[in-house]
Amino acid sequence: MEHSTRTGIRSVVLTAALLTPLLLAGCSVAVTDPASSSAPAASDPRSSMPDAPAASSAPDASPAPDAGSSVEVDPDLPAQLDRARLRQLVTQNLTCVDGAATVGRDLDGMYVELTGECATVTILASAGGVLLPDVGTLTIEGDGATVVLASAKRIAFDESADINVVGWESGTPEIAYGGTANVTTPLP
Repeated sequence: MEHSTRTGIRSVVLTAALLTPLLLAGCSVAVTDPASSSAPAASDPRSSMPDAPAASSAPDASPAPDAGSSVEVDPDLPAQLDRARLRQLVTQNLTCVDGAATVGRDLDGMYVELTGECATVTILASAGGVLLPDVGTLTIEGDGATVVLASAKRIAFDESADINVVGWESGTPEIAYGGTANVTTPLP
């Protein structure tokens, strides 16, 4: 009798595992551009899928997002990127050595401030914050970072970098977009 109970439980678990993806396969999410005058028809699941952008092998090959994008920048973003407020959260202080620094993955979730002359800075860490002085080239490979720069010549998002927010206090850096949902803004 115990053997038949195990077989019954296994059958129920196997059936649930096989049916769950089939039941969820009909789910879809519609992504619309608010600037567009027409919305996709809800009855056609193909219309809710935007055309995929061409893949890029290097972050500098990605175009800047267009002004008609459906991404809306939060009007409170400059206040969120206030250097004085973020400085209170800093738990690690680093110095650029020989003009270079890397904020490694061991600093995930931490707030870091770099000082010194930084020709190149690479951020690998995710879900934290980085305060930077003037930087030549900033490369971001992590996800969910909040970054404030005094200025930069170039900001490059790796294709694996997602949901980062970067603000600069002066100048106009060249920006190479890669990844998804990365936001950049000049700060007052």
